[in-house]
Amino acid sequence: MCNNIIYLTPHFTLRELCESRTAEKLDIDNVPSWQEVENLRRLCEGTLEPLRVALQMPVIITSGFRTKALNDKLSRSAAKSQHLSGCAADFYVDAGLRGNGSGVSRRELLIKAFRTIILNEEIDYDQLILYPTFIHVSYVSREANRRRILISQENGKRGYGSISMSNALKIE
Repeated sequence: MCNNIIYLTPHFTLRELCESRTAEKLDIDNVPSWQEVENLRRLCEGTLEPLRVALQMPVIITSGFRTKALNDKLSRSAAKSQHLSGCAADFYVDAGLRGNGSGVSRRELLIKAFRTIILNEEIDYDQLILYPTFIHVSYVSREANRRRILISQENGKRGYGSISMSNALKIE
């Protein structure tokens, strides 16, 4: 199922939300159930696609769906991770920085994406976690999303700190 090109939304495929170098290296079959695919579709429709459209830049998924076998092999992965149900993705934003002379760093693009998610009413989320080099975002449903904003402590090694929207918008 993940080897075929199946578009969940205009800019996101099932394959990119299931790909994992770790799964490939360890020969773990990282294939979601149909319910997990529907969760991934809702994540894309509610969060990732509206973010991609708002930014007008590619949103690069580094981790999406994970089977339990894959999640267990990843260090610092929570046993109750929303990745297990297809409700979460980790990503960064790519503006084609290589040689474009824009002077914009990857961190600046990450902060721009983080602020866009918080401020754009078209983008919904359950949890939003800012790491130094990527963003974790989850989506459950319009009714169940908590719109919880967190920041990783020492890249997640010491947990996460909940922060207010106003403090989140001050992060540089």
